[in-house]
Amino acid sequence: LLPQIMQTERPDRVASFLTDGMVAIACDGAPYMLAAPATFWHFLHTPDDHALRWQYGTFMRLVRVLGFFLSLLLPAVYNSLLLYHQELLPTDMLTSILEGYTLVPLSVTLELLLMDFVFDLINEASLRMPGNMGSTLGIVGAGGIGGLVLGQAAVSANLISPLLIIVVSVAGLGLFAVPSYPLSLAVRIARILLVLASTLAGFVGMVVALLCILCAGAAMDSFGTPYFAPVTPHMRRNPDLFLRLPDFWQTRR
Repeated sequence: LLPQIMQTERPDRVASFLTDGMVAIACDGAPYMLAAPATFWHFLHTPDDHALRWQYGTFMRLVRVLGFFLSLLLPAVYNSLLLYHQELLPTDMLTSILEGYTLVPLSVTLELLLMDFVFDLINEASLRMPGNMGSTLGIVGAGGIGGLVLGQAAVSANLISPLLIIVVSVAGLGLFAVPSYPLSLAVRIARILLVLASTLAGFVGMVVALLCILCAGAAMDSFGTPYFAPVTPHMRRNPDLFLRLPDFWQTRR
């Protein structure tokens, strides 16, 4: 499920991969360069991190990681809370949420899957359509998911809950913060699996599914390099992993 080869169109990033000891592959007629071996942490980094001061790069990297986890976990957490763990919510909040579901004919899980599909459909359609039409569709669609056009119409038609629009829109924004398109596709698929697992067993099912994904990732490698290296297995490494630290601390490749 997780990508194992980096794709990039930027010459400066290819040069940085080469200086890190990776192999760059150019295919005739392809717009992308491939780089391997690639670990999970490569897919969360961007060239902009190295073009800014280390404080700025660290801040943006933390925002990016937070968006990754929100996109992956927020819909499943919302589903688990409403189906199995209502006692964890404050009474006023739970009352407000249940009032929003009084006229909605669909279950929480079906709403989540439906809105997630609509979000992905609009995103893909806006990419494939011609320039002006694509940008217009993106504004209407993204705004609709956020509650401006389509989302407001769906709420008025009692098809979905107002709070669910917020959950799906925040998860979608977190997905856009993931810099790697293959990793964002993996997050979309894993998010559906976590929602289905949370439907079966709440937080327990979500945690079991998440552990299965983590174990599968830990068992993977990219051309002989463990996928989560150098965190696990622990190795001597450059400190530029979670945080974008000053250059004079980065003495290792």
